[in-house]
Amino acid sequence: MCAINTISNNKIKEITKLHLKKYRDETGLFIAEGLKAVEELINEKIEIINIYALKDTNVLKINYPVTIIDEDIIKKISTTNSPCEILAVAKQKKYSAEILKTKNKLILLDSISDPGNLGTIIRSSAAFGVEGIILFGNSTELYSPKVIRSSAGNFFKVPVAEIKDLNIIKQSFKDYTMIGTSLSKKNDITFDECRELKKYILMFGSEAKGLSRELSNFADKNIKLNMKNNVESLNLAICASIVIYEIFNK
Repeated sequence: MCAINTISNNKIKEITKLHLKKYRDETGLFIAEGLKAVEELINEKIEIINIYALKDTNVLKINYPVTIIDEDIIKKISTTNSPCEILAVAKQKKYSAEILKTKNKLILLDSISDPGNLGTIIRSSAAFGVEGIILFGNSTELYSPKVIRSSAGNFFKVPVAEIKDLNIIKQSFKDYTMIGTSLSKKNDITFDECRELKKYILMFGSEAKGLSRELSNFADKNIKLNMKNNVESLNLAICASIVIYEIFNK
């Protein structure tokens, strides 16, 4: 183990820059905070630049060199007001449509804006058997620290490809059944019928606007949750998790 004892250290300055999306995009790096997140990086063989921990942190499970830092430094480089005892800087892993084409059961998230919702959906997807996620349109940044935290150590268990062009989806996934979740369309497929499909993409819309018109029109089928008349809608992450459980986990 080595140690860093000053906030003015150049490595610490570079890590602090990763709080900003601009520098995450420029460097292709991101911060993962907490023991679960760090263990996931190691288990999933993600390229790690460095791991930083407080002196008394239990790092016996971490089969990787650790740099010891003090509380002032971890407060400086952490993205939260209540820092974890350990964090890592790692290389982002990018997936393409070509990778997801090898999977049969996918979901698509259309212009999702809340990083907490995205992280929660990734976590539910890992729990219930989703094979891949398409992050479409003007969605929140995949490697936002809040997305990483909300996925609770499940971020790399499901491949996520960022695709902004509908034409790429049409060309790459033309043999998939596209299932929309538009509240304005009738329900014309059941959960049981979805499960019988060989290859499909389940599409969820944004928190504010739902599924876009272009994706709603592109859908082959539509499915939605039946709710009580006095309830207008559910939080996106809750809704997506319920539907994913019903279709993917049976």
